Amino acid sequence: MAKKDLREVRLQQGLAALAARGIAVDAPTPQSIAQLKSAVGASPESDLAAIYLLGKIAVPEALAIIQSLDKTVVDKDAKKEIKRAYFKMAQKGLAIAESTPAEKKPALFERLPEIEAYMSAVDGGGGRLLWIAKAQANRGLRVIQAMLHDGAGLLRFGATHMKRKELRGMADEIKRQHGVSMIAIPWEFADRMIYEGYEKARARGQSGLENFHEIRAAVATGKPKDVPHPIYQKLGDADWRDGPWREQSRRLLEEPELRYWIITNDWIKEFLGQIEEARASPLVLNAVQKEERLAAIVREAVKRLCAGDSGKALKARLEDMALYFHETGRAGQGKLALAVARQVGEGDPGPLDVSFLTGLVQKSFALLMSQQTAQQEQAKDSLIIKP
Repeated sequence: MAKKDLREVRLQQGLAALAARGIAVDAPTPQSIAQLKSAVGASPESDLAAIYLLGKIAVPEALAIIQSLDKTVVDKDAKKEIKRAYFKMAQKGLAIAESTPAEKKPALFERLPEIEAYMSAVDGGGGRLLWIAKAQANRGLRVIQAMLHDGAGLLRFGATHMKRKELRGMADEIKRQHGVSMIAIPWEFADRMIYEGYEKARARGQSGLENFHEIRAAVATGKPKDVPHPIYQKLGDADWRDGPWREQSRRLLEEPELRYWIITNDWIKEFLGQIEEARASPLVLNAVQKEERLAAIVREAVKRLCAGDSGKALKARLEDMALYFHETGRAGQGKLALAVARQVGEGDPGPLDVSFLTGLVQKSFALLMSQQTAQQEQAKDSLIIKP
């Protein structure tokens, strides 16, 4: 299929998706702008179609959205559509400010600041890898490596000297073996995360951290200052909880980095008995009532997930992933993750279903129950007396 034909197919797919959301795609008007803005991030095809329609609305509000997208989209068809939109708007008399060519960002691990830092995605158990690298004259880099966990804090911590080429090779190997990138983050933020993880690990008696302060002294001493999460510098203070974010958030579970996310907190197991009781209870008269009872259990578990220390850990995890998605060219997913993080940060999922949280709880229940069944079967087999 020719590139032009493929672009047309994608555009038609996007227009169909927008039409399904009730957006007038045949004759867009300024009244359509709010709907088109809320549709951004749903899918690359929807983004392409939204830009196409916004380009037909020659008003400053539509132009502002397109200019904002111009800074974030990476899809080639969308980039070309933005140029077309600028041209069409200019033809209709809208003043398009000439943009200065963006300064090319240096490749990852090619930057040469005095101190730099990198972070991996958060794995299924709540762990993430952090590196802080400090350039040393004629000695390459002093690289601090830390494995940080949501609940347990700092699990591993150490430092070594290496060349920049070796650091880049380590990142490439992680990408090759695990499909996970190391993204650049402010080193002050990485230092604060590591320090807080150290205090948490020390409080629970973690061993192997006796040289923490000596190693950390290569980049900082004393308690670090409180710094905001970098995602708020990237996306600003805008609250992305508008439009159908609750329904769309479940798509986050389809991202490769989140595919193995499960809830590992001990309290999640407390709900398994309730699920078994609901399934086996003679009081349940029909399948509808049974499903309603199971849904109520899931909602209660979601509330528990958002409360207290669990909620704080999940909020931080989602903020980290919002940044990770943003830095790996998935701005739409980053906004969804940040929207869920903000909701979790309120300590309650709210009155309406947040599909990501519901899906995460359901997936965790399914895994735990399958493990429980396997253990029960194994126990039965062990009772069989062989002749």
